[in-house]
Amino acid sequence: MSIRIKFFLVLLVFSLIPLLTITISSRQSINRLGDNLAEDVRAHLTETISQDLTRSAQVSANAIGNEVANLQLSLRYLASAVTQILDSPDELPRRTVYTPESFKDPSTAPPDLVMSWRYTRLTDGGVQMPSAVSTGHPVAVLPPNRQSALWPQAQRLQNLTPVFRDIYNLNNGLAYRVYVGLENGLHVSFPGHGNYESGFDPRQRPWFMDTLNNGKLTWLSHMDSSTQNVVFTVGVPIRDRQDRVVGVGAIDFLPDEFMKMDQLQAQWSRDTLAFLVTPVIHPSDNSQGLQIIAAGTPLEKDQTETAETGEARYLEIDDDAQQLALIAAMQAANNGHMEMPYKGIPSIWAYARFEPPMDEGLRIVLVVPQTVIESLSEQVSNNVLDQTYYIYRVTGITAVLLLVLVLLVGWIGTRTILRPLYAMLDAWERLSTGDFSIRIDYRSGDERDTLIEAFNDIVPRLEAHWNLSQSMELARQIQRNLLPDQAPELPGLDLAGDSHYCDETGGDYYDVFKTGSPGEKCFAVAVGDISGHGVASALLMTTARAMIRSISILEEDTARRITLMNRLLYPDTTDTGDFLTLFYLEFDMAQRQMHWVRAGHDPAILYNPGDDRFSELNGDGMALGIEEEYHFKAYTMPLGLPGQVIVIGTDGIWEAHNPQREMFGKDRLRAVIRHHHHLDAHAIKDAVFNAVAEFTGPDQDDDITLAVIKVL
Repeated sequence: MSIRIKFFLVLLVFSLIPLLTITISSRQSINRLGDNLAEDVRAHLTETISQDLTRSAQVSANAIGNEVANLQLSLRYLASAVTQILDSPDELPRRTVYTPESFKDPSTAPPDLVMSWRYTRLTDGGVQMPSAVSTGHPVAVLPPNRQSALWPQAQRLQNLTPVFRDIYNLNNGLAYRVYVGLENGLHVSFPGHGNYESGFDPRQRPWFMDTLNNGKLTWLSHMDSSTQNVVFTVGVPIRDRQDRVVGVGAIDFLPDEFMKMDQLQAQWSRDTLAFLVTPVIHPSDNSQGLQIIAAGTPLEKDQTETAETGEARYLEIDDDAQQLALIAAMQAANNGHMEMPYKGIPSIWAYARFEPPMDEGLRIVLVVPQTVIESLSEQVSNNVLDQTYYIYRVTGITAVLLLVLVLLVGWIGTRTILRPLYAMLDAWERLSTGDFSIRIDYRSGDERDTLIEAFNDIVPRLEAHWNLSQSMELARQIQRNLLPDQAPELPGLDLAGDSHYCDETGGDYYDVFKTGSPGEKCFAVAVGDISGHGVASALLMTTARAMIRSISILEEDTARRITLMNRLLYPDTTDTGDFLTLFYLEFDMAQRQMHWVRAGHDPAILYNPGDDRFSELNGDGMALGIEEEYHFKAYTMPLGLPGQVIVIGTDGIWEAHNPQREMFGKDRLRAVIRHHHHLDAHAIKDAVFNAVAEFTGPDQDDDITLAVIKVL
């Protein structure tokens, strides 16, 4: 027997026995590992989804809080307008008064009457049908026995039409109805419609009675008498100039629109429920309960009847202990989540507080059935188990191949094995010197060919990656060259600015240049922020820079330039969804005036050290590249005294986060400006950048751009 055969048999015995032992034990270990991983994944996924649901609740609460602030402001605007119209001694313009009967006859109805599925009505057969509404004219409902006496007042209240339209068209289209009810029974509602029940009296409606009883701004839900839909209402007392209550102004909105149910159900499940609740003492048994202020989903029959009568509704929780635990958790934390059933169905409950709070106890509650989570958990668990079985198979195959390889080493010899390895080592050494033309032509006919092919495949990718890195570095240098390399010398002004990008390239924009305005001392400073950052934003920034420099040489007014730039930029952004916020500030040093246009950008900060007062260069204007025909407006004010500091920045400054996720904020920015205002513009700019860097640490999440102008 030859030594090669002996060596082969020894390798076979000493390789096969340990291999079988390891294979059997590893299979058992992998099975146990798979089961443990699957269980851990289920628990982790449940916790992750619960936290995501809590974040959804917080996002919804923040969105609703902003909407509520706008609605409350609109409502106070409405009450003030009613008081002014009712108490005005002047003869007001007489307008056409449309009553519910006017809407039933085409010859007397408003000319803009249209059918709308948003305002449905129930037919005698119980079918929901669209109803006719006028979004240009209100409807006036007068008590039958006082129509002639109240007709002049109804004509005066028609002058509320512009106010109604403003409130209805603003607030992101959230308003469902805007109306006024007076103590004398007169009722004016917008949009106008004729779907009033016989004998309608606003003074008998829950929104009127509850608001008068509270004597302050009141939130409630009730049944809309026209459409039989449950609506969420905010009402405010209307007072005359002697502070006497003369009526109620109110705004209705649909719970599902108000609570963004389409977004929540698209994100989670069609079975997702949403409620606005507040902890109260249940009148039936003096126990703590969660009163439903609004529900984002259609009410059940018993709840609908409760809403129609105006009685309070309460969240149904089967277990009293769990209900008390949920209330305690709401009172102890701004947001959180719990696992407990809803109407017998295991569910995840998430709650969040409103910021700023509408009411100290008011919370939004989201309820998602655990079937959604369980289906995802089951899917992930199956994937984990499949992967463990795959690992077992791969381990077994690898072990067999390893055994074959060991036998081949013993049978063929180490020399044959090492020959291609030496070739690969030589190739790697050449590759490390930057020789991307190297390829391995050796073929062994076994698994080593896979390594050779992998090497030959990876070399072009490494070369492409190297070229890409070089290109990105070149792009970064080009973009930096587009920014002003040094602060220009402007007569009467000290200017400094810079941009710090979080990637190789960014979407922030800063520039200063002479404009085409009449006079030799007209200069402009522009600061912009492209949505997002990276290569795409850098390309759009480059395009915007070329456009703004091109239009700035035109002898046009400031607003016309930005309007023209918006039209030129719109074709480049309409299909991408990108946009550019811009603050364009022009200095006329001959007249010592400032002209600015605010295109969706945060206003510039103005600091007057003489009286230690901060202000902002505000103004209306949307971001560039969103609406092609938008016309921008320019604002003007005199240039301040020497020492005045003007700061224009991007949100990467005040929205910068530290490791504790706190925001830098504008208060810190103002503090830096106040502390360093006596320095030159360059030193103030450096102080701001240093303060942000010290606050955030080494990680920068967004592009940061800052321009500082100091009046000399």
